[in-house]
Amino acid sequence: MRSDCPVAQWLGKARQGTPFVVTRNLALCSPLILAALALSPVEARADAIQDIANAELDRSGAPGMALAVVQDGRVVRVEAFGEADIEHGVKVHPDTMFKTGATGMPFTAALMMLLVEDGQIALDNPVSAYLPGTPDKWSGVTIRHLIENTSGLPATPNGDFLAEYTRQEMLAIIAAQDINFAPGTRYRFSYANYVVLGMVIEEVTGVPWSEFARQRLFGPLGMTTARGIDELAIIPNRAKGYEVRDGELRNAEWISAAANSTADGSLYLSALDFAAWGQALSRRLLLRETSWEELDHAIALRGGATCAAAPGWFMEGTGNDLARWQAGVWQGFRTYALNYPGRDISVFVLANGEAANAKDVARRVGRTLDAGLPLVPARPAESKPSAATRHAMQLVDEMIAGKAQRSDYADFADLDFRELTEFLGGMLAALGPVQSFALYEKREDCSETLFRIRTQHADGNAEIRMGLDKQQRITSLDVVPIGTMDEPL
Repeated sequence: MRSDCPVAQWLGKARQGTPFVVTRNLALCSPLILAALALSPVEARADAIQDIANAELDRSGAPGMALAVVQDGRVVRVEAFGEADIEHGVKVHPDTMFKTGATGMPFTAALMMLLVEDGQIALDNPVSAYLPGTPDKWSGVTIRHLIENTSGLPATPNGDFLAEYTRQEMLAIIAAQDINFAPGTRYRFSYANYVVLGMVIEEVTGVPWSEFARQRLFGPLGMTTARGIDELAIIPNRAKGYEVRDGELRNAEWISAAANSTADGSLYLSALDFAAWGQALSRRLLLRETSWEELDHAIALRGGATCAAAPGWFMEGTGNDLARWQAGVWQGFRTYALNYPGRDISVFVLANGEAANAKDVARRVGRTLDAGLPLVPARPAESKPSAATRHAMQLVDEMIAGKAQRSDYADFADLDFRELTEFLGGMLAALGPVQSFALYEKREDCSETLFRIRTQHADGNAEIRMGLDKQQRITSLDVVPIGTMDEPL
């Protein structure tokens, strides 16, 4: 990076804790830097964005945070706050690398489209055409089903996070699990889908999937610090992740290299990397238009029902308010990627404390750019609980008590049913008894009726997202901690 380039000068100042605004002399920068950092003045927004980030660090106790904001194809903000390493007093900088968790999934989807463009795979071909060792029960599973989370594969690989596996051993563990539903008939978020996609990339290209990402995606887009996780490597500017145990911050627990090498988000990225990615989303860089269209479209099930999701993303809203988002939670890190295609705004938030509400920060920062973005306090959708809401809460109460009934759940294999109900029930039980609940949204989506119920507990609040079929059986279920009961939907 040229020393007379203002971006280089800013980076040096940023490492001394000086905020930046670059507005001139960009002609002195290389084309690659300009592609990644087309910066614009943001003085009017600076204080508001800093206040949002600092307030969340104070609230959550997270040590540090970084964020990147892209609007109309221009990077308008890259900012760092707090500490990357508490033990050594190292500050977070714009090039500090955080573990991404699931916010790395859109990159895996983009890599698959590069292989489509290369003619090395076809989306509607079976996975078995590219990956030896797949079981007969996967015969109907295509590459598209994996990218779109409609395969029926288990939610997680179900291996031991402390064990080392070869690729074939990990594939065998996933293959041994039962299919949840016939491919294409339901949408259900699954880490295993993207783990298998990484195996496909490696089989087809002959290199680790993260190396393929570096060569074909990160490098061309100017994401110069993005890389796969390697705990043993000497990696400058790497943040530590912190978990909360017994009310105190602790270093994240160790896991194996195998568990930290999968394509469901085992990456290090900085705010600068995400800024470059935001420009790629805005300007539709690198991929062909047909590939971007594949990645943009709402996922459709067999029979025609559409889902509030796209390959690698969740979606909410319509028109200019349509938002694509993905959240990562991994080894003491919280990340959130938020993209409004109609408004051409992207916000990326990375924190190294598991209690940080990266989602809330991203949405509030987005609102500083466009006051028209929906961010109104949530209100209950019913004056008193209906019979349907009471039935849904009965199912929740049974799950909290450890008494979930298998017959109340549709299209769940035994393992996924047991792990889901035990994990989510434990999350809610840890918050204490339910003090109050209310329905905040009810809509038809993805061939199910989706309920968003919020529960107030002695030690926190939660939003329960539950899909029910026509027989009132649970077809999808998730629990998301929330700060307040009126947190915007």
